[in-house]
Amino acid sequence: MAITNIYGPRNLRAVSMPVGGITGFYVFKTNVDPSEVTELGQVDAATLVGGDLATPVFVGTTGTGGRPRPARVKKKKEGISSLASAANIATAIASKKWQLVKRALYQGKIAQKSTTFGTPITGGDAAKGSILAVVNTSGFDWAWRMPAQQFNKITSAEATGLGISIPNTDIEFKRLLVKANLPRPGRAFRTLGTTDGTLRIETFISDNGTLPAEWTGIGEALKFAG
Repeated sequence: MAITNIYGPRNLRAVSMPVGGITGFYVFKTNVDPSEVTELGQVDAATLVGGDLATPVFVGTTGTGGRPRPARVKKKKEGISSLASAANIATAIASKKWQLVKRALYQGKIAQKSTTFGTPITGGDAAKGSILAVVNTSGFDWAWRMPAQQFNKITSAEATGLGISIPNTDIEFKRLLVKANLPRPGRAFRTLGTTDGTLRIETFISDNGTLPAEWTGIGEALKFAG
């Protein structure tokens, strides 16, 4: 018989999964009693906080379009479902107490309007759509949709300095954090004179990015703090 109180408090726990070349911990809220998920590799999220070399932690990718997502398993007898660490899934299923209900999901390859900064998207100042761009923050490749018109105004040299890249291969897409609430990279901007006046160009930047001439930092990177 399950001992979880479905009306009980929801606590922060985390499971681990490979994300690119690192092991990341996905933080989530749950009211499942810890004694019922001992085989799943869940840890108290509070243990992941602190220190200059804190464990890579990400939050909030389970919404629509978010990636990656950890695997979910269900305890057959009690009917309890919860998230599982990648290293614990096979053992949990082999115990015959758990069954896999959702596999871990990663970002798949998508068509990009351009493969690199410096190769403009058709349309110039009137270009439509967006491109999936990437910066590195807290050890992760963090991705967001950059509008095509903005992409066309950032030079290859500026993108290199700011630490922005464009994913093109299956491997590059699979390592992305998409629609993550945390971590969140810092930002920078510059102004550009146009025939109509002054245009402000703002973007996310990598943690180790350097500001090119005429660029100004406007926001510090954020990461999970418990």
